[in-house]
Amino acid sequence: MKAPFAAAALALALAASASAAPLVFSDYSHQDLTGFGTEFTDVYTLDLAGNTWVSGLLGTATLLNGIPAIDIRSVTLRQLGAQADWIQTIAVDWGVADTGFESWALTPLLLGPGQWQLEVVGTSYYDKAGHGYSASLELPEPASAALAALALVGAGVASLRRRKA
Repeated sequence: MKAPFAAAALALALAASASAAPLVFSDYSHQDLTGFGTEFTDVYTLDLAGNTWVSGLLGTATLLNGIPAIDIRSVTLRQLGAQADWIQTIAVDWGVADTGFESWALTPLLLGPGQWQLEVVGTSYYDKAGHGYSASLELPEPASAALAALALVGAGVASLRRRKA
């Protein structure tokens, strides 16, 4: 009786760890030629074939390993009235500092099929290119959903057998 439950647990663990290569969106070309900060809004498109669990991370950086001077104010996934806002996990007090690293995260979320837009809004405070951000979205492999379903069915069968015994 332990074998089916163990097999189901193994399948569920494998399904949870299986994911396709992340989708990466980045822009390191933001510049501020005014000296007062230059606003930007970057929009990227993502097409989902079906209901899909998505999670993501965004971090500010530079191309030459310096400290970035770019303030991300919001990161959002949108589709026809639906909206998923990312949460800032590392912040910079731009009233005190003129450089610093920021980080944003999207907790795992089930998105519906169709075309989604990733919108990044911020301000650049640097007059040379090479400051910006990189965002990655994790999407599960299609086979991992089937594997997870199989694991849940196996766990249910194991549970029923245990109750009958």
